[in-house]
Amino acid sequence: MAKTSGKKRSSSKNNPTKIISLIIGLIIIGAVVIFGGAELGGLNTSIPLNTSTPSSSLIDEAGALSMYVIDIGQGDAILLAKDGKYALIDAGESMSPGERESRTAIFTCLDSLGVKNLEFLLITHQDYDHIGSAKDVLSTYNVGIVYDNGVEHTSATYEKLMQYILDENISYEVVRDGDLISSPWSEVKIDVLSPPQNLIMSGSSPDINENSIVLEITYDTVSYILAGDAEDKAESYILSTGTSIDADILKAGHHGSSSSSTDAFLKAVSPGVIVLSVGAGNSYGHPHIEALTRYAEYSEFIYRTDLDGDVVVTTDGSLYSVYTENEHFPNTILVSGDGVHV
Repeated sequence: MAKTSGKKRSSSKNNPTKIISLIIGLIIIGAVVIFGGAELGGLNTSIPLNTSTPSSSLIDEAGALSMYVIDIGQGDAILLAKDGKYALIDAGESMSPGERESRTAIFTCLDSLGVKNLEFLLITHQDYDHIGSAKDVLSTYNVGIVYDNGVEHTSATYEKLMQYILDENISYEVVRDGDLISSPWSEVKIDVLSPPQNLIMSGSSPDINENSIVLEITYDTVSYILAGDAEDKAESYILSTGTSIDADILKAGHHGSSSSSTDAFLKAVSPGVIVLSVGAGNSYGHPHIEALTRYAEYSEFIYRTDLDGDVVVTTDGSLYSVYTENEHFPNTILVSGDGVHV
């Protein structure tokens, strides 16, 4: 997939002092024009910036595609938005019983944007931190179709979700490698890169994480890879197919686990921006120091929901920009879940 030209436009409501503080460590030649949209020649990604409200985006032209990585704690919920149409990828809830802010965060984000209908809900896999709020989403919004990978799972949450889909006669479809998601936007292509048709096995059963649905979403010359909880086996499978996965934005697999984002996979993606959906102080120690070290080799622009809050990457098909709910401090982003600095 072709990369963008290397010029990424950025604009912000922040004052010049904040902008300068966010680009310390970068080699910038010449003056940076802040207001009205700055262009930086020679950089392969946008400057990390933040604005004041979760519904804002830096590229706001009509027709722009936005990916909202919603801060739900230790889980995934990703909203795609363009031209007043919306789709949700995962609707998780925190794995910690004492932390139930996840579904509130999902609904707050969607409601702030005026979402009434979801063109589709895609469930990457069956873990609770990816489906815990899915039934509530289906009962709250009009959802056109539900996609998942078709892996049988015996958890009560998944069984209740599937029964609800059946009882409410909601359209449902299994997708795997080689399938195309029917895109709500004619200019946007949504490819399924994994799992393979015959699935990735762990003994006699399909591996839940490794069979996550991995997507490539392409709008003109800008592309996103959304990796669910895919780990090294899934990444190896994707590479084995010979499909070009060169992309601008990577939603990293498995919350920054050391078992995901292998060097070979990152090299093939060559991301300009890496986004992690991860919970503060989670019991898994995500993100792991090994993964963070690898990320740092491929991108200077790494975002984390545990530190940045909601992260929004918006593109007009040629340029892209990044918004963070909280102020982004690039010099402190490479800290593992165990508090270890890279």
